[in-house]
Amino acid sequence: MKKEVTERRERWERGSSLIAVFWLMAVLSLAVFTTTHLVSDDMNIIIAQKKSFRADQLAEKGIALAMNPVVEPWDPILIQQFEGQQGFEATIKQEGGRLNINSLLLREDRLPLEDLFTYWGLEGDQASEVVDALLDWIDSDDLESTNGAEVEYYEELGYENYPFNRPFYDIEEMALVRGMDFVSEFQPNWRDYFTLWSQGPLNLNEASAELLEVITGVSANAAEEFVYERTGYDGIEGTEDDVVYASVDEALLLLGANENSVPGLLGRIGVSDNTVRIECTANVGDYLKTVVLVVRNRESQPIILTREELFYR
Repeated sequence: MKKEVTERRERWERGSSLIAVFWLMAVLSLAVFTTTHLVSDDMNIIIAQKKSFRADQLAEKGIALAMNPVVEPWDPILIQQFEGQQGFEATIKQEGGRLNINSLLLREDRLPLEDLFTYWGLEGDQASEVVDALLDWIDSDDLESTNGAEVEYYEELGYENYPFNRPFYDIEEMALVRGMDFVSEFQPNWRDYFTLWSQGPLNLNEASAELLEVITGVSANAAEEFVYERTGYDGIEGTEDDVVYASVDEALLLLGANENSVPGLLGRIGVSDNTVRIECTANVGDYLKTVVLVVRNRESQPIILTREELFYR
């Protein structure tokens, strides 16, 4: 009997020892698994930091080259690629290719805005209401336009200190104005059509076919043909053979536009602008870094008006 009890105890001890060994192996495996993942995460963070730093370097290099006044917009030095899927591409465009929203509103020149909004799909009265609200936003008083929006309207929505009663300091401020959410439904990329930094007139040498059609009143085909002719023999925008019109009269003649057909047209258009938008996108593998600068007087005494940095992965 005593022998049987002893054997049972030995078997129990051996079983307990085996369970303890299994438990220890499980703990060690978990520790190894956790350590491996921590090391992997650390490595990924280090790799991401290196890519981010390199993307910063390349983006700043492209910006520095584009800032040089002797570098032309078509210079091949603005596009560079290196080993390891690294490189950058910089562009230089005159800011006058966009509509200066402050310039239009301060002159109370509402027709181009109403025409653009209706072109995007808004009804005439809807476009007029948005323009009224934009005018109320930048004027210095609290008198509400016929279909505009002043303090009372925004307070009912829970927004205090609206409108700002000054010109826009940032294009994003436009999104705060009554009706701009409605505009966004028809044209999500509306920000690409406006600027705060140009000299004012729309530059016919830079404007898109869409804006040319809206502002000058020509047909879509005429505007597209004008833009195509503007790109020169190679048909590619931003290259050395691009055609640059020296005068508004010359551009209007080739565009087929009549200055008398659109009231106030000559005050809205031009053929040059001393403000440029420099944009450089750098890639390091799947990492992208974009830097956007708006610069005035790039050729002589450059002044950086605004800078924006965007990082994507």
